[in-house]
Amino acid sequence: MINSVAHKCRRALVIAIHLAFIAIANYFAFWLRFDGSIPQREMALMWEMLPWLVVIRALTFIPLNLYQGLWRYTGIWDLRNIVFGVVSSTVVFYLATHWIFALTLYPRSVFIIDSLVLIFLMGGIRLVRRFYSALWTSNADKRVLIYGAGDSGERIVRELKSHTDKYKTKAVGFIDDDVNKLGRQIHGVRVLGTRKDLDRIIGRSRPDEVLITVPDATASMMREFVTLLEPFKVSIKTLLSGNGHTNGEGAYGWVRDLSFEDLLDRASIGLDLESVRQSIRGKRILVTGAAGSIGSELARQIAAYAPDELVMMDKAESALYSIDMEIGQSYPAVHRVAVLGDVKHLNIVEETLHRYGIQVVF
Repeated sequence: MINSVAHKCRRALVIAIHLAFIAIANYFAFWLRFDGSIPQREMALMWEMLPWLVVIRALTFIPLNLYQGLWRYTGIWDLRNIVFGVVSSTVVFYLATHWIFALTLYPRSVFIIDSLVLIFLMGGIRLVRRFYSALWTSNADKRVLIYGAGDSGERIVRELKSHTDKYKTKAVGFIDDDVNKLGRQIHGVRVLGTRKDLDRIIGRSRPDEVLITVPDATASMMREFVTLLEPFKVSIKTLLSGNGHTNGEGAYGWVRDLSFEDLLDRASIGLDLESVRQSIRGKRILVTGAAGSIGSELARQIAAYAPDELVMMDKAESALYSIDMEIGQSYPAVHRVAVLGDVKHLNIVEETLHRYGIQVVF
C-alpha cells in the first residue's frame, strides 16, 4: 500500500518536473532570442502557444517511457530517447504553429534554441541523479582492484556504481596487460598499469581484494598472479565460469572466491566410453566428495551409466542434499544413497564400504 502510494507520488513528481522544464525551456529560448528583453507581442505569442507546446511534448514523451525510467541508471539509450522525443515533438509543434494556427510570426530560431535547452535540462537532471549516487562510493566499506579492463570488468564497475547502497564496494583501479589501455578510464576508473606494476599499484590504491575478470585466464596465469599477490595478503576473487549462473543477480553476483581448481592445469583425457560403461553398469559405486564441483559431476555421469547403487558421501550437508535431489530427478531409476560424513574419518568410510557392499570407489 505504502509502496504503491510512493510510486504514484514519484510518478506525478516526475511528470510535473518534465512539464515545468518544457515551460522553462520555451521561456528561456525566447529570452535568449531577444537578448533578455522579450517584446510584448512575442511574449503574448509565447503564452498563447505554450499550452499547445506542453500538450504536444507531454504526449510525445509517453511512448518513449521518459516518465518511467530510474534516473540513477540513466544511460545512452535514455539520452537517445530524450533527443528523439524533443526533436519529434518540436517538428509536430512547428507544423501546428505554421500550418494549423498560421502563426508565421513565431520566431523560427526559438524552435532550435528551445529544443537544445530542453535536452540539456532533461538530460542534466538525470545525470545529476547518477552523479549524486556515485558520490556515495566514498562511503564504501571495501576497495577492489580489478584485473582485466575488458567487458567483464566494465560490467562489474557499472554494477558497483549503480548499486552503491547494496555492495558498498568501490573499484579503485584496473590492471591490464594491454599497454594501449594504460591511463584510460572506464566509468571513471583508471587503468593503473600492468602486472609488472603491482607493487606500485597496490601500495597506492590499498585494495582489500583483487578481482580477476579475465574470461580466458589460464591456470598458469592464475598461479602467477597468486604468487605476485602473496606478499600483500589481499583477498583474491574471480568470476563464475561462463558468467551465467547468477540466479538473477547483477554482474557482481558473478564474483566468487578463488579456488584450488582455478590453479590446476587439466589436460583433456580421451576415454573408452564402452569400457567405462561396463565397469559401472550394475555395480555399487561410492563417490566421495560428491557435493563438490568434481564429485557432483562424477555422480551425474556415473548415474547415466545405470549403476546398481550410487552412494554419495560428503561432509557438506546442504550441498549433498542438492546433488542427491538432482540425481533423483534426472535419474529416478537409479537407487541412490546420501551419506553425510568426512572421508578423513576411517570409521565412517569402513562402515559405508561394508554396509553397501561397495565395489568401485571414486
